[in-house]
Amino acid sequence: MPDAGPAISRDTPFDLASLTKPMATAAIAMTLVSEGRLALDDRAARWLPVDGGITVAHLLGHAAGFPAHRELFRRIWDGDLGGAADPRTALVAMATSTPLERAPGEATTYSDLGFITLGALLERAGGAPLDELVALVSEPLGLGATGYVDLVGRRRAFATPPVATEIDPRRGLVTGEVHDENAHSGGGVAGHAGLFAPLPDVSAFARAMAAAPRRGAGRMDAAVVERCFTASAAPATSWRLGWDTPASEPGVSHAGDAWPRAFAVGHLGFTGTSMWLDWSRGRWAVLLTNRVHPSRSRPEALLIKELRRGFGDLAWSLLERGL
Repeated sequence: MPDAGPAISRDTPFDLASLTKPMATAAIAMTLVSEGRLALDDRAARWLPVDGGITVAHLLGHAAGFPAHRELFRRIWDGDLGGAADPRTALVAMATSTPLERAPGEATTYSDLGFITLGALLERAGGAPLDELVALVSEPLGLGATGYVDLVGRRRAFATPPVATEIDPRRGLVTGEVHDENAHSGGGVAGHAGLFAPLPDVSAFARAMAAAPRRGAGRMDAAVVERCFTASAAPATSWRLGWDTPASEPGVSHAGDAWPRAFAVGHLGFTGTSMWLDWSRGRWAVLLTNRVHPSRSRPEALLIKELRRGFGDLAWSLLERGL
């Protein structure tokens, strides 16, 4: 909308939305832990002005106590940076200063604010901005078309036109820049959203991670990956460290009912992306769609769960048949 865009090919980049969390932020964290530059039980207050009880594991596992969401972008888009030098610094400051809803480690609440905070922490621990740190993951795994789009500095040049997402009242047709409003207001590079990649790169990442607990992946140590796939940062939760697991109740999980519950991790993205791994068998399934085009409010956008579940069941059936 309003006209047909370029035909999608294998090289077409998608806005991965919250697949940024496992593919960039969690993978960078696992790399830094593997290299001894970070520990999962490190206190976040070592790098950022946050509650002293929050650890790296709490942030990875959505157990730091942050609320699920705040529309921080409204202040930034209105020019209120809260005294910060730039929008990126303002976004991080607003996220880290948001009052906690519960004590760290008490329970999980899926929170973009926690991953905005984690992204900033990784930049300090890793000594570089996230759009540079992601090379720690992309280069060893051969993800040559994976990266952020920096809206403040030099914009990324796409070799293939990216998929357009939503028609936004303020921004118009969003194409080649992050869809997520908070990430956009902060300049496009954030821990919770902002990564772009085509299907072959997302598939290559999934393939590598499905085998990573046995033999590592890139610069990530196998034992570190296995811990992140199995450990939780709070009791009674489906969340692991940077990854989710399929719900056990029938008819609930976006992974479908056929995908195994043991040795399975995955993640969803708001724009319509998803990834599920079975790391006991080295199996994986990736789905990239564009459910927010032209609007997240259209009735068809609500069918994403049905589509994901059907895809997950079909993918598992094909994998079982060796196809």
